[in-house]
Amino acid sequence: MNDNITIEETITPDIAAEIEHREWERGNEERERWVALEAEHGQLFTPREWGEHCADYNEHLDGLAR
Repeated sequence: MNDNITIEETITPDIAAEIEHREWERGNEERERWVALEAEHGQLFTPREWGEHCADYNEHLDGLAR
């Protein structure tokens, strides 16, 4: 018997569909929470601002690692 069987080799199509559906539901829940936050507080970041924030934060983390 091969002990190196991967999940891809053992998963059935119905299980794969269930996993995909649950991931989709989690994504919807996350988007709904985000919409509610923005409705209450306004748009938190534009895509450009978020990209700049992430770049700045990554630079900060890189500086801490040195």
